[in-house]
Amino acid sequence: MTVVLSHLPADLSRHKVLNTAEAAAFLNFSISHFRRLYRSGGVPAPMQLSTRKLGWKTGDLIDWVAARQSRPVTV
Repeated sequence: MTVVLSHLPADLSRHKVLNTAEAAAFLNFSISHFRRLYRSGGVPAPMQLSTRKLGWKTGDLIDWVAARQSRPVTV
C-alpha cells in the first residue's frame, strides 16, 4: 500500500488536528475503514477533544505512513 501525500498544501502543520473524516481523507481511506483501524489499534492513538470527538495530529499520521512505507513487504 502506498499513500501519496503530494495533494497536501505546503503550509500544512504537523500539529494541525484532524477530525475522523479529515484523517480518513488524509490517508485516502474510507471513514468506515479508518474507524475499523482505529478500533483495532491499527492507526496512531487519537487525542480526546471532547466527550464524543476525537482528533489526530497530522504529524502522527505522517510518521505512521512513513513507518509503514519503510517496512519490507512480505508475501
